[in-house]
Amino acid sequence: MQGTASRWKVLHREHAWLHANGQSGFADLVLVNASNCVMVVECKRVLESDWVFITAEGSEKTIDSRILINNTEGHGKEHRGYLDVRSSPSSYVSDFCVVAGQDSKSRPLLERLAHEVVTATEAVANEEYPHTVSRSYGFRCYVSVIVTTAQLSASAIDAADISLANGEASSQQITEVPWIRFRKQLSNEFAVAPEDLDWSFDDISRSKEKVTFVVNSNHLVTFLDKWSLFNDSLLPLMRGG
Repeated sequence: MQGTASRWKVLHREHAWLHANGQSGFADLVLVNASNCVMVVECKRVLESDWVFITAEGSEKTIDSRILINNTEGHGKEHRGYLDVRSSPSSYVSDFCVVAGQDSKSRPLLERLAHEVVTATEAVANEEYPHTVSRSYGFRCYVSVIVTTAQLSASAIDAADISLANGEASSQQITEVPWIRFRKQLSNEFAVAPEDLDWSFDDISRSKEKVTFVVNSNHLVTFLDKWSLFNDSLLPLMRGG
């Protein structure tokens, strides 16, 4: 890991975490790079499995992300929580994943994994926060990542092609991808403050969404090498104070 993606190192393995909501667990890996970005990684090994992510027909890859950031006093605008930023590498974004064979009556596999790794990420950020404050540490961001041996695919579907009788699409375009953004509400809490509620309630649901990066294990090193935040998306944070 360190030799291939020299900016990254393993900070913790099987790291015990405890969230403020009472949930607890162990993070498989916690990585950190020279830019003070922490990745909390959940590893999922599956046998001959395909994870198909549904995307809107005509959708393009995006660099939009929602990432947990702590920025201490004296280093721009003090901030603790999620922030909408832009990051590379680009990818498709989806809020629904089809995994063959999963129990239709239980919570979908990927939603369970995403909820756990996001909760672990928040717990790690909260664990570090008092120490960053005491040291006037400045900027540190936290990213949730699921690494899997499953093949990842994006399936572009036109909603008009979905049959109301059986829920199946008459046509779809499936593309294998190395990684994808899984963006979804995983709990009732707001990630960011909703805007424009005087005019529309649409932002209520969008404000609860959190982003998990799902990466095929064969492409993890490339994903790490390509990872970066766009500085211009951080300017409001850096210039504040």
